[in-house]
Amino acid sequence: VVQIFRKSDTAEASHILLMDKDTEASKKTLEKMKKEIGNDAAKFAELAKKHSKCPSSRQGGNLGVFKRGDMAPPFDRAVFSPSNPLRTTIGPVETSFGVHLIYIHDRKIQ
Repeated sequence: VVQIFRKSDTAEASHILLMDKDTEASKKTLEKMKKEIGNDAAKFAELAKKHSKCPSSRQGGNLGVFKRGDMAPPFDRAVFSPSNPLRTTIGPVETSFGVHLIYIHDRKIQ
């Protein structure tokens, strides 16, 4: 199946990035955080400020609005997948940057 994506698709998401060399340990840590967060955006932001290794941690992990293709491919697929509902915590998702928990605020598929 070939899918053609339009660059006009956008999303807004926050993330918590862990960059430990031991990705399995990072995944376990993020799974614990995910249970604590549930789908609470405020709790997600609080934990992102405390634990995320990304500069976005200062904004509670908020990455703002971005286009399809702007993020690492596994991150992009997770955020733009219609099977991942809005306003939910998803992950852990592993990318070349590390392991992420992602909170999808909004998604617009053109």
